Amino acid sequence: MRKAIFGLLAMLFVWGAAQVTVVDQAGREVVVPEHPEHIASVFGVATPYLYPLIGGERIVAAKYLGIPDHPLSQAVMSRIDPGYAAKALRGKVGEFTAEELLAKGADLVFAGLKHQDLAKVLMELGIPTVLIGPETFEAVKEATLIIGQALGEEKKAQELIAFYQKILDTVAEATAEIPTEAHPKVLVIGTKALRVASGAMYQSRMVELAGGISVTAGLPGYWQNVNIEQILIWNPDVIMIAPYSQVQPADLLSDPLWAAVEAVKTGRVYKMPQLLFAWDLPIPESILGILWMAEILHPGRVPLDLGETIRTFYQEFYRCTLSAAELNELLGR
Repeated sequence: MRKAIFGLLAMLFVWGAAQVTVVDQAGREVVVPEHPEHIASVFGVATPYLYPLIGGERIVAAKYLGIPDHPLSQAVMSRIDPGYAAKALRGKVGEFTAEELLAKGADLVFAGLKHQDLAKVLMELGIPTVLIGPETFEAVKEATLIIGQALGEEKKAQELIAFYQKILDTVAEATAEIPTEAHPKVLVIGTKALRVASGAMYQSRMVELAGGISVTAGLPGYWQNVNIEQILIWNPDVIMIAPYSQVQPADLLSDPLWAAVEAVKTGRVYKMPQLLFAWDLPIPESILGILWMAEILHPGRVPLDLGETIRTFYQEFYRCTLSAAELNELLGR
């Protein structure tokens, strides 16, 4: 009964307001308020799309995926949204309830493609729920536009997509004359040294967009555990370590088991930077990860300054100016 009353009240509120219809990445038509003011994200991949489009003021609850417990990251995130820690949803989907989101006043929720059951409950309560699930960069652009439309911020979303495209086009043009067989072979490793990103994962798409060849292109699935013999067979020219990994470049460079790998012999082992959300996830910040990769793979070829591009991105879309010292710390300079 209580649930039905909540739903009726919420639907009456929505019916009384101007509305727009968006088609989410599950192919569902979702009617949302024209200018939603109380936004929730129950999907850690959706949350990073909100901040470049609306800032923190309209966010009432969110899942935060892996913001580092590091003084620089915490300081910058606190400047962007001083109250973000209090908004954090704890536990997995299912460990908090739709009623909790209703109690926070959410008038629009973003969720993942796997959250269909929660979306159904939320819709019954009168809270429109938009589902996203990007796994390619084209899907990142699509998700940006869908979320922008749902938030009433389509113009800002188009500006963000134009920023993506400028970088992608510049990298593609800079590497166009390099024969495919001359592109560096790249291995992306995850939380452990022998846990690698499969060819089906977003990280492999990033490598390709940056002008590299993913050595795991034929490996199916998600993160996969392999042995050192397989690494030696792949023999990557470059190794890139996910930003949330406990593994450091020095660990591989000093390990005799890895000594015969080309990337180790030449010292081309790198760990991806991270300021807020991980740059190797299918989110807006991954465009910075692609540019970082391109700089590593093709030094001096891409006519974009990585530091200035990072500064511009956070200033234009996160409304946060990074100091020279912060930028140098981020990039390990």
